[in-house]
Amino acid sequence: MSAIWNSIFYQPIYNILIFIINNVTFGDVGFAIILVTILIKLALAPLTKKSIKSQILMKKMEPEIKQIKKDFPNKEEQAKKTFELYKKYGTNPFSGCIVVLIQLPVIFALYYVFLKGLSLDTGAIYTFIAKPTAMNTNFLGLIELGGKSLVLAILAGITQFIQGYLASPVQPKVEVIPAGATPEVKSFQDELSGSMQTNIKYILPIFIVFISWQISAAVALYFVISNIFTIIQEWYIRRSLENN
Repeated sequence: MSAIWNSIFYQPIYNILIFIINNVTFGDVGFAIILVTILIKLALAPLTKKSIKSQILMKKMEPEIKQIKKDFPNKEEQAKKTFELYKKYGTNPFSGCIVVLIQLPVIFALYYVFLKGLSLDTGAIYTFIAKPTAMNTNFLGLIELGGKSLVLAILAGITQFIQGYLASPVQPKVEVIPAGATPEVKSFQDELSGSMQTNIKYILPIFIVFISWQISAAVALYFVISNIFTIIQEWYIRRSLENN
């Protein structure tokens, strides 16, 4: 399994990084990391668009799903009507998860590339790719990518928070319950979903800061560029889909 992962994901991405260092950025590792991150994000754009589209459709379906639960107490009938609703909208609740699972090997490979990128992995370089004779790891003359950067780590956390905020659906305003009315009880699924959204919004950014600070500035730079690209991409895709 390790050999397959290296051959399909790690080595191709690593060699793209080395090629860019040699021929595009002329030894500048920081700008090579930025370019590789953007190229991979562009390659994954169709999958990202599909995932975001699924999120938007699921959000639009929420009122109808709640109505189905009220109108059809029987679980079998409820499942049947819900399936018909998914078919009507042309989506399913697992499509977003499938897209994420497809992207995970690429994301891990990117992470590993930038983790190893500053110590030349000659065994992973293809024979037709020249080995870099010199690599400048001092980004913008300010940050040593082989060391740790608190500034980049904090930026990684901030951009992750913004990304999580944009990706989370807007919570409806709390409605005033008339006197004598029975308040709607949230299901376990709703409670779990709310808890996961909170974790993504607040806990994940802190985790990203910790990881970025502990490993290296190169990994922190990757997180910053990846998050900024995703923020712009998500805003554009959501706007174009919602306007259609």
